[in-house]
Amino acid sequence: MVFPGEYRSTFGHITQIQWKHHTRQSLYRYRHINNFIYELAMRMKHLTHLSLILTTAILSACDFEVDNNLPGVPADGFFAAVGANQHSGLTDVQVGAAVFADGEPINLVGGDAFEASTSAESVLLLKRGFYVGTYVGDLPNTTNQSDINIEIVHDNQAVTESRWYPIEIFNIDPGPGELVGGSASLALPPAPTITMPQPNTLFGFITDTITLNWDTGADAVKVRSQVTCSNGVQELSYGTEANLADESDDGTETISIDQFIYDSNLGIPAFEFITGQARALLQELLVQLSAGAADENFFKELFPINPAVSNCEIRLFLFRERPGSFATPTTNGTIIGSRSDEVTILYQPVVQPF
Repeated sequence: MVFPGEYRSTFGHITQIQWKHHTRQSLYRYRHINNFIYELAMRMKHLTHLSLILTTAILSACDFEVDNNLPGVPADGFFAAVGANQHSGLTDVQVGAAVFADGEPINLVGGDAFEASTSAESVLLLKRGFYVGTYVGDLPNTTNQSDINIEIVHDNQAVTESRWYPIEIFNIDPGPGELVGGSASLALPPAPTITMPQPNTLFGFITDTITLNWDTGADAVKVRSQVTCSNGVQELSYGTEANLADESDDGTETISIDQFIYDSNLGIPAFEFITGQARALLQELLVQLSAGAADENFFKELFPINPAVSNCEIRLFLFRERPGSFATPTTNGTIIGSRSDEVTILYQPVVQPF
C-alpha cells in the first residue's frame, strides 16, 4: 500500500509515477469530507443496512468486550490490513482490505474503491466487511492464479452504480482521492489437503486429542474452527483459533478437543476465541460456503449453553498462510495470502462433568 508522498510502481502497463507530496492535514481533510458525505448518504437512506457492520464479542471469563474496529490497529499513523483466502473447492478468492489513519478507518467514497486482481480477472471490493471501514469481495479465479494485486483505484461509474448516493452527489465526480494508487501484492500458497481425521470422527471427552494430518509445505499454518453446539433447546455458534505447538507446515499437529470445546463451569477456556482479521475472513468464508445463509450474528453473542455437556459439530479449518508485501516496504500493516481446507468432526459427551 502506498500513501501520499511516497514513490510507487504500479501494475502492468502503468508506468512509475512520482506522487506529489501531501501533508497529513490534507489527508485528514479528505477523510473528514468523505466521511461527512458518506454519513449524509447513509442517513438519507435511513441506515437500513447497518446490519452489515457487526460488533465483535470476545469472551473473557463470563464478560464481553465489544468493539466495532479491527483489533490491533495502532492509535497513531497509517495502517493497512489486507487478506485473501481461497478455500478448497471454490474458484473465488475472498479478499478483504482496509486503511486506517490514527486508529480510525478511512471510508472510500466517490469513485474510489479497492480493486483486487489476478492477471486474468478483477473485482472491486464494494461490500462492507465485518469490521467498520473494511471492504470485501469475491475475486473470480477460474484459472487458479496465485499472484493477486490489490490497489485503490478510481472508477466513478462502476463504483457509484453499486453505492447509494443522493442524486446531487451521484452527478458529481470529485475525482480521485489522495489514497488512489495505494497498492499491495500477495501470492497464495499451494492449497493444503487434510488427510486426518476422517469426516464425522466422534469424540466424547474434552480431554481427547485430535491428530491433524495434511500434506507438507513450506509456509505457516493456522487452525481455526466454527463450533455449533445444541442442548436440545438452544443452539450456540462460536469460533476459535487453536494454540498450536508450532505453526510449521510439517504435515501433523496434535490438538486437544478443549481447543474447541470448553466447560463453562471451569471458567476461562483453554483456547482463544477468534478475533481480528482471522475472524473477518472466516465469517466471509462461512457466508460464501453457505450461499449467503450463514447467520450474520455469528460469534456476536454466546447463549447460556455449556458446550462440554452438549452435542457439538466442529468444523476444523486449516489455513496455509504466506505474507504478502506492500509496494513501499515501510508501510505499516498486515497482508496475508492463504488457501484453506476443512474437515468436520463431532463431539458428543460420554460422561457429563459435574
